[in-house]
Amino acid sequence: MIIDRTNKRILALLEQNARLSAAAVGREIGLSRPAVQDRIAAMEQQGVIKGYHAETDERAGLTHAVLFVRIAERPCDRALRWLASLDGVAAVASLSGETDALVTVALPSVSELAALNDTVAASPLIASSLSQVVLKRLTGV
Repeated sequence: MIIDRTNKRILALLEQNARLSAAAVGREIGLSRPAVQDRIAAMEQQGVIKGYHAETDERAGLTHAVLFVRIAERPCDRALRWLASLDGVAAVASLSGETDALVTVALPSVSELAALNDTVAASPLIASSLSQVVLKRLTGV
């Protein structure tokens, strides 16, 4: 599937707010609702859009953190997939530079974050990991 400029605009809008209606997306980019629906359906079918998620605020009481990970083996794909499979992991981004991956997590408690840190550190796939608790999250800025 070709991801043209219009599809990229649709994806950017959905990343900001996955609950936008096709009509609202269409108004924003100048397409009809059916045209937007067709494009979204095609991107879902091709796996470009893999799913939708709920974004929570601080009142939910979740512990949010990021892990800066250096991977012990190349290629990194196996380690990246393993990290993404761990409970509490919301996203894994592969990076260039000294840090190989940025792992975003949301867990019910700090003790569960500590357990996740221990799991990651004990893996032979991981050379090192540094976690930091997120103090405040802003969206749409």
